[in-house]
Amino acid sequence: MADRLKHFRAGLLLALSSAVLFWPISYWFPLPEYLGVLGSEDYADYALALRSIVIIYLVFLLLNLVTAGLAATKLSHTLKFWLALSPAAIILVLPFILIIPTALSFPERSYAEIFQAMYRLLRFSSPQLLALALICTLISVALNIRAALMFKAAPDPGAINPKIRTRYFIYAGVALLVFAVIVPLGAYNGALRSQDRAACNRYAALEIPQLDEDVPTFLSEIRVIGESAGNRSLQNLFINFSDISRQYLALLDKEPEGSVVLKEMGTLTAQAKDEVARVCSEYGSK
Repeated sequence: MADRLKHFRAGLLLALSSAVLFWPISYWFPLPEYLGVLGSEDYADYALALRSIVIIYLVFLLLNLVTAGLAATKLSHTLKFWLALSPAAIILVLPFILIIPTALSFPERSYAEIFQAMYRLLRFSSPQLLALALICTLISVALNIRAALMFKAAPDPGAINPKIRTRYFIYAGVALLVFAVIVPLGAYNGALRSQDRAACNRYAALEIPQLDEDVPTFLSEIRVIGESAGNRSLQNLFINFSDISRQYLALLDKEPEGSVVLKEMGTLTAQAKDEVARVCSEYGSK
């Protein structure tokens, strides 16, 4: 009975591992859109490596869920051991190997620089996001290794007390419910980030007006772009930049050049613009 319990517990660890890894995977949602981006000319030199990394993460997630379900069966503990350990070894090593050809193409750059640049193309566009993605990956790998060792140490997944079995099925149901909440939430947040990314790309493509009479139209376009962003915080930044710029533009006709009010409003306008640029820099990849 103790061996069967270990199998159940290992299955719960695998479910937890999948939930942890889903966070970095959610940055590629909507998935068809991101895979389409990887198929564009801009990504042609890196598409194979990037697609392979995405596939490795997705296969790891799905295989973990399948193995977690198999943990409740009397399937050979050796097979369960390899099903838990193999994807952990692959996801720990293969992404680093896949980046090597790209690193060799840029001998003037260090491997660490190329690695960070590649993961930026995977939408982990800041050191903090990259660190969190790697931490989630390492936690998932550690959970898988722990689950694999539990399978290995329990060679006889025999019968179990019905009450204990029911209790663990309830645990599994709760884990499944949590995962059922995490997936739509991750997809929703991914959709919002996709809208933010599109807004930032539209903003970056705007042409700076050459004539004064074109400035109001330019500011209106910035406001429209802001309203199309997904997250409220980015919407507010764009709208604030547009509104403050309009106030500054109006003061140019009223205040003498060099006035304190004009200088203060000019500073606020520059700060609003810089804040938009800072946040949009997090969406540097498509």
